Amino acid sequence: MPNKKKLKNDKYLVILAKQIDTMQQLIQLVEKEKLGSQLVTQHTLIIDDKQVSHGALFFVKTARKTFKIMVPSPFHEALLAGKLTVQSLMKHPEAMLLS
Repeated sequence: MPNKKKLKNDKYLVILAKQIDTMQQLIQLVEKEKLGSQLVTQHTLIIDDKQVSHGALFFVKTARKTFKIMVPSPFHEALLAGKLTVQSLMKHPEAMLLS
């Protein structure tokens, strides 16, 4: 009988691989449509019922789809403080593409 922990880890690795693949597709799409230098103008803060901020959700629009990229707290604060481009958002080490 397979080890349940190993199966759980395998599922996590598959999900992680899909997310990395999807992020690579987004990066290629942004390069193709030349959106890298465009400013990210739409975002929303992720706040719980106790008014604690957990990060920010940024929206990146391409010709076909709007992508949602989440950056957890406290890393989102630095991004919101300055002018954020699509390229710098995607290259942020804490950025997670939501599907």
